[in-house]
Amino acid sequence: MILGAHVSTSGGLHNAIKNGTDLQCDTIQIFLRNPNQWQGKSPTPEIVEKFTAAWSETDLGEVIAHDIHLSNLASPKPDVLKKSRQAFREQMELAQLLDLRYIVTHLGAHLGEGETFGLQQLTDSFDFLFENTEAPDVMLLLETTAGQGTNLGYRFEHLRDVIGMSKYPDRFGVCLDTCHVFAAGYDIRTESDCAATFKQFDDIIGLERLKAFHLNDAKSEYQSRVDRHEHIGEGNIGTTAFTYILHDARFAEIPLIIETPQMKTMHEVNLSILRKLKL
Repeated sequence: MILGAHVSTSGGLHNAIKNGTDLQCDTIQIFLRNPNQWQGKSPTPEIVEKFTAAWSETDLGEVIAHDIHLSNLASPKPDVLKKSRQAFREQMELAQLLDLRYIVTHLGAHLGEGETFGLQQLTDSFDFLFENTEAPDVMLLLETTAGQGTNLGYRFEHLRDVIGMSKYPDRFGVCLDTCHVFAAGYDIRTESDCAATFKQFDDIIGLERLKAFHLNDAKSEYQSRVDRHEHIGEGNIGTTAFTYILHDARFAEIPLIIETPQMKTMHEVNLSILRKLKL
């Protein structure tokens, strides 16, 4: 079991390492810049050195980056598309510098232009980034989404199609968010539901593409297409899905990361619950 959490980088990227080890994490996820701003300050060489040194002095495994909230690489709006590509390019280059293998990203929204348009626009964005960014070792993890509004990624077929249309399919993996797939209409409330959903995933995308999980319960209802995370065991998914994932040998080497609410006060509680479910 490789269990971890999305942690704060307040005060510098290097502080994320301490925040993760304080929670006894095996892995962590971080934002490389303020997720709610287009412009971000590049870390100084001193901060990069502090991050690398802090990481090397721990047993912490994978450090995964998450794209900023503003990105929409499927946008039909030229200004938003340009800013999204530039911000993503900067994050890819920083991930390469920090020796991070993965960046998790949502698939964006077509904003009324239709899913066919959005998926092609997204694919074109990724191919543009692969061809114009010095980050050869960074893999993009497409995150399953709840499908709010015109958001893409709420069907496994969307992820399959983007990977299949890209000129660089080997640059992609998948991050499966339990809250999102549940809200999107993939039931995981019972063991048989879990087995059926992961069979669908394997048939459509392939389990070999699955590189990370976001373990979140859902405040939102099944098939609601609403993205609202809840504490483990307190939402509409319940604990069975998490027990299933924690005990499935196929997922033993895959990072399992919580993004549950109230990071400062509840991450320790949610991680403790998951560790008990593994016993």
